[in-house]
Amino acid sequence: MENSEIILPREFEERMKEKLGENFERYKQVLREKPVKGIRVNTKKISIQDFEKVFDLGIEKIDFTDNGFIFQSDEKIGNLPEHLAGIIYSQEPSSMVPVCASGIEENVKVLDLCASPGGKSGQIACKIGDDAILFSNEMVPSRAEILYSNIERQGFKNVVILNEKPENLLSFEHYFDYVFVDAPCSGEGMFRKTPETILEWSKDNVLMCELRQKEILSVAQKLVAPNGKLVYSTCTFSDEEDEKIVDWFLNNFNYEIQDVSNEIKNVTESSSCDFEWKENARKFYPFSGKGEGQFVAVFKNLGSEENSTLHSKKHYKSIFDMGRSSRQKVLKFIEENLNEKIEGYFVQVGENVFLVPKVFDSNIQTVLDDLRFLSIGVKMGSIKKDRFEPNHAMFMAFGEKFKNKIELNECERQKYLHGEELRTDLDFKGYGCVTAKGFVIGGVKIAGGRLKNLYPKGLRI
Repeated sequence: MENSEIILPREFEERMKEKLGENFERYKQVLREKPVKGIRVNTKKISIQDFEKVFDLGIEKIDFTDNGFIFQSDEKIGNLPEHLAGIIYSQEPSSMVPVCASGIEENVKVLDLCASPGGKSGQIACKIGDDAILFSNEMVPSRAEILYSNIERQGFKNVVILNEKPENLLSFEHYFDYVFVDAPCSGEGMFRKTPETILEWSKDNVLMCELRQKEILSVAQKLVAPNGKLVYSTCTFSDEEDEKIVDWFLNNFNYEIQDVSNEIKNVTESSSCDFEWKENARKFYPFSGKGEGQFVAVFKNLGSEENSTLHSKKHYKSIFDMGRSSRQKVLKFIEENLNEKIEGYFVQVGENVFLVPKVFDSNIQTVLDDLRFLSIGVKMGSIKKDRFEPNHAMFMAFGEKFKNKIELNECERQKYLHGEELRTDLDFKGYGCVTAKGFVIGGVKIAGGRLKNLYPKGLRI
């Protein structure tokens, strides 16, 4: 199927002709083709080998990443059991380039500064180890909720979801080993996938985005530890938002641009601008690889400052260690409903209980007191007067540990996703998980032959 109706703005078309030269006609042709869909496998829940054995829809491996695939089916990804269970995530292939280009390591402190809807954050979370921590931030509250929902579904245990302006994160000065800035941009690389963005394009909007990108990077560069990496990306092609931003950044801050792997170079183009570093700043065009559009540049901080221990206060208020009574309620729930213990450090925020990442300490705790956050690690549930009530995030992170798992057929699954109560022959009183194709998609309360639906109202369809 072709997108024959795509009409490009005249000024944009002239700019692309000048930039691409003989490749412009290839670019115009590929815009008429069907957009490419991609999925990323959540390797924290399933290995690639096991996934390929059980997934029965058409996929094609993406060369430059170890857990990304081209999705060849016409099925809606969001309806698949694997998606509902957080086994796969719908992610446009070119958007996987920045994390792959970063060379990110396992045991690091990471900030994804402009994170919603969460594709790159999930990709990062799959790559880092259990002793690492990812702060995933989104400034716009409604988009932060989407980010939280996507991270929650994938069951990641060492992610902190923030809802802050970049400038409010300066307590983390020189703290992070990696900072990712997937900057708000004019979206030229998404014209095929979302043609409505064409109507929003203008030179003025490009220049407005350029100013915003400089503001964000001016803050972001302060958050990177010495020898740490700052990864800048956009989904646009304009020089103003890509190469000229890189040149401005290198001329104003003590960073150097890094080389990228041959796997990334094979699916991207070097800059058409005449900069000595142009081979290291890479553009993914729809004709250079299977995907839409992306720009990436990786910078290394050459500063000599010591790593920050965080600009924290000596006291904290909103996040506190659980009292003995609350802890006993949580441990009792785990003992009654799970096959094994859950190791880790629990904190309480109001009535909500979180299992925090391993590296969480009092310094992080005090900094977060002054910030808006949606989650710290796994939101396990809430403490009521005489009991602990589990949260959906607990089922998605630790569902495999529950004693009772009930497999739903397709009809039952649809009822569950609608929020309906189901029947069971289980002679058990307590909590369990429901599964689809063996994968946990949510929780239920079991009593009297009924499964009380605990699927969040905001997710029901």
